[in-house]
Amino acid sequence: MKKEIEIHPDADALVYAAAGRVATLLESTLRQKEIATFVLTGGKTPAPIYELLGSPPLAERIDWNRIQFFWGDERCVPPDSPDSNFGMAWKAFVSKLGAPSSHIHRMLGELDDPDKAAWLYEQELRKVFPETGIPSFDLLLLGMGTDGHVASLFPGTSWNESRLVVSNYLPETGANRISMTFRILNQAQATLIIVAGSDKAKALSRVIQDPACDLPAAKIQPALGSLRWMVDAPAATLIRD
Repeated sequence: MKKEIEIHPDADALVYAAAGRVATLLESTLRQKEIATFVLTGGKTPAPIYELLGSPPLAERIDWNRIQFFWGDERCVPPDSPDSNFGMAWKAFVSKLGAPSSHIHRMLGELDDPDKAAWLYEQELRKVFPETGIPSFDLLLLGMGTDGHVASLFPGTSWNESRLVVSNYLPETGANRISMTFRILNQAQATLIIVAGSDKAKALSRVIQDPACDLPAAKIQPALGSLRWMVDAPAATLIRD
């Protein structure tokens, strides 16, 4: 695994750099294959990144008809909910691209049974990648929470790691989430983890300086692909050289 840490002076600089990096990676992939697979993330940090990708000049650099879109996790809400990860990305980005509907693979957060939604998404992945054991995405975009969670894999919760997608219950909120597991997240060819804000500095320093710590973000360790942390200066204040 190749791991890099990239620190930007502020959140705006981080957003521009991350959007540019996503475009560059997708361009590179499309030079090598007909279709590229891109896993999107939720949260506040990615929204302006998506807006840049969906607007000129970045939007014009990519043939979006050749991108398959996936989501790393989802809240158990309808797609038009303001809390939906899909809904946020759709409004900021995906709806502007004209990509074929068959290339947009969202999690069914509106189902009453989140376990069924997780199982159905796992089947969707196996249908898109019929000839592989564990699918390997070309580009995986992740954020990290103040508690060190990634996707919807939170500290203190457990899940069946033999699965590709699970339903994860969060006792503190009483809510369920649907999430890819490390089994598939760690198969990506290129992983970008975007972190902004001083409130994430403590968790980020633990993950970077103690890769064996128990925070979920530390378990993002690609088997073969690259890992790049893209962070702003406030988030990096506790990282030692």
